[in-house]
Amino acid sequence: MMYHRFKLPQAYCPKCSRKVELLFSEEKDEAAQFYICFKCQTIGQFGVGEIPKNDFAGFSMKRKEEIKLLVEEIPDKYIYKAKGSQLRLEEKSNTYTRRWLSLYEYEKAFGEELGFETIDFREDKTRCKWCSQELEGRRTSFCSDRCSRNYGKATFFKRGISTLPYRIASRDQFYCRVTGEDLAITNRFGVRIPASNHQMEIHHLVFVAEGGSDHEANLLTVSRQVHKDYHSGVAYAVQIIDNIKDQQLALHREKMYTK
Repeated sequence: MMYHRFKLPQAYCPKCSRKVELLFSEEKDEAAQFYICFKCQTIGQFGVGEIPKNDFAGFSMKRKEEIKLLVEEIPDKYIYKAKGSQLRLEEKSNTYTRRWLSLYEYEKAFGEELGFETIDFREDKTRCKWCSQELEGRRTSFCSDRCSRNYGKATFFKRGISTLPYRIASRDQFYCRVTGEDLAITNRFGVRIPASNHQMEIHHLVFVAEGGSDHEANLLTVSRQVHKDYHSGVAYAVQIIDNIKDQQLALHREKMYTK
């Protein structure tokens, strides 16, 4: 049997969350609906015959309508639930869990790159990022390979936070936007490092449950205590965060909500 394969924007693999390609035969055959995931290198039911490099344009109008109806019935676990935030149905618990968008997914979802690269806290760029010793020769960031490794462990390998929220924290210079509390690490040399002290969290101004996206305009760096206080209805946190939310909605409402 001959199959055509084509991509559908909202169809993702239930195991690895990567986009899958859907396989449909030219003839209506409800028993033969498949997806192929090149990340997992698997084909799943949604035998498999030859898969030529054709696309959806090769189908008749009638077959297109049939496939459109079939796609609408794809189970939720295969669906990219929202443009700006990943929700996944866990088979064991039958509940939805979420993960942060990758930088690639962010760019695809919003049509823009997420800036705010890893921030450099140094006021004097002639000193080491880790130990603050004066740099020698051609070195521009670290005085030694050891300092470079230690800095990398703190800001990347052991930072315990995904890339997107890390960049939001970098945007806010690792300060709580409500209280101004310093949420960055200060190492044994007394140098401030752009890494979480485990008291930092990223708050969605428009909740994910209410359709809030992962767009940077909808994200706010706060301390763990402030985050807890806001969701508990403590007045100071609610007032300040809601004021920021109103300001952001006036400027970025379209991107703060998923579509």
